[in-house]
Amino acid sequence: MRLGSIIDVSLSDVPGKPVTVIFTGGCNFRCPYCQNSELIPLDSGVAVPLDEIVRRSQGHLTDGYCITGGEPTVHKDLPDLLALLREERGKHINLNTQGSVPTVLRRCLTYLDSVWFDMKTRPDSYPRVTGCTYNPWPSVRTSIEAVLDSHVAFWPRTTYASGLLSPDDILEIAHVLSELGFKGQYTVQNYVPRPSCQESEAMRRPQLDELKDLQNMDVNGVRIRLNWS
Repeated sequence: MRLGSIIDVSLSDVPGKPVTVIFTGGCNFRCPYCQNSELIPLDSGVAVPLDEIVRRSQGHLTDGYCITGGEPTVHKDLPDLLALLREERGKHINLNTQGSVPTVLRRCLTYLDSVWFDMKTRPDSYPRVTGCTYNPWPSVRTSIEAVLDSHVAFWPRTTYASGLLSPDDILEIAHVLSELGFKGQYTVQNYVPRPSCQESEAMRRPQLDELKDLQNMDVNGVRIRLNWS
């Protein structure tokens, strides 16, 4: 697996739990607001044996692990890494994914406790927002359905970047989640420009006023929560 980096302790990646964060290299999307753009190239990071990744990740007095990227599911050996991490009993294992590789994600579900699922945009806008030459939404939808049909906690969220998304897009995403059977909190976080972000039309930080009318709105059981920083 290609490893980007490891953060020994994070208090912000899994609610209420200190976790060790493992960044994998490589992503099949080209989102213009990506805050880890150095991990987009499929050859980014360094090839590291799975047992070495586990060794580096353990021993930090945390309650578990968060695997993010890049897009972790582009690595076919991701389930094997999760299986090794699961051998340490009692640890929470979280995965961050955009859901474009359902074949790998399905194999991961046995080892996961929760999934942060990045809802990039409404279904018909995926090519524009992700930079894909095809629409990955059918694969994303399959992944959502797989997580919802499992024991794994499903935490949907969207990064709101002015110039790429609108309030109507957020409402449409909430409707889609409801139609797929999800009931619960849908988190919308603001895009924050950083040096690692790609230059793009999204480089305007959104103002809370743009979405304030959506705060705590219930869309058929999907409650929109704004997480602004």
